Amino acid sequence: MLRITLLAGLLAVTSLSHAENDIPMIPVVSAQKAKANLTPPPPKKDSGKKSAPAKAHAPGVVNLDKSHITMQSGVNEIVQVAVSHLNRIVTPYDNPKVTTSSQATTEVRDNVVYIGTTNESPLTLFITEMGSEEQALSLTLIPKKIPPREIFLNLPKTQGNEIRVTKKAAKWEKAQPYLITIESLLKGLALGELPSGYSFLKVASGVLPVCRQTGIEFDFKAGQTVTGHNLVVHIGVAKNTSPEPIEFVEDTCGAWDVAAVAAYPRNALEPGEMTEIYVAKKKHYRKEIKVDRPSLLSGGK
Repeated sequence: MLRITLLAGLLAVTSLSHAENDIPMIPVVSAQKAKANLTPPPPKKDSGKKSAPAKAHAPGVVNLDKSHITMQSGVNEIVQVAVSHLNRIVTPYDNPKVTTSSQATTEVRDNVVYIGTTNESPLTLFITEMGSEEQALSLTLIPKKIPPREIFLNLPKTQGNEIRVTKKAAKWEKAQPYLITIESLLKGLALGELPSGYSFLKVASGVLPVCRQTGIEFDFKAGQTVTGHNLVVHIGVAKNTSPEPIEFVEDTCGAWDVAAVAAYPRNALEPGEMTEIYVAKKKHYRKEIKVDRPSLLSGGK
């Protein structure tokens, strides 16, 4: 409207000037027609202030101030800690173990790690469950001149449940002598029972056993897997494919990580008969490196 009013006034002044000089007067255009020929003004911007939504952290941006961290396997988390003060790291483990090459003071109490340093160089460390290297929490700590910090390390719900389950399994395994544990485990599985803390998979998982005996065909690929803390049991089927009766020999399934082998409901198989085979393996067993001693009779080489 401001531009339209100025234009109407300008036309009126122009018409008076021409009338005085006996020049034909330019017809006055009405405001409505002038408005129709004008370029419409740009839309007004909304002056109302609206709160901008919280921006998500872009990929690769590290939030150094976070106190609750959900740890992911194989992912290193970077957080700030206080220099020249003790910092408190609450872990999801019952008995955490700290491994680091950094110059820092660490102390473990229950599931809490206390760590302090007087150097402002970054600290790198791994936190694992005592006695198990299956899972590690990787941290990089950036010392700063800030107050002491308390940091809570959490695991995804599925992993947290798995850890609680394996802890129950470890407690059951350690509650009795090793041989009795193996015997109770295999007997319970034959009767369809699972020990406390053990998980059951209807499909075969992991490195399957290898059994070799003439006249018997073994199948673990279509079998089952039962997992505990230190033990895993693979359950397969053995079938006598020969025309003669055969007795199953447990040693044919032996390997460096096999703890025990059993068959149920029968060890002796008639032609065409089948039975279940149970192979218990050690989960955290490390194969010993064998070093051969050269014989002196062959020159000691």
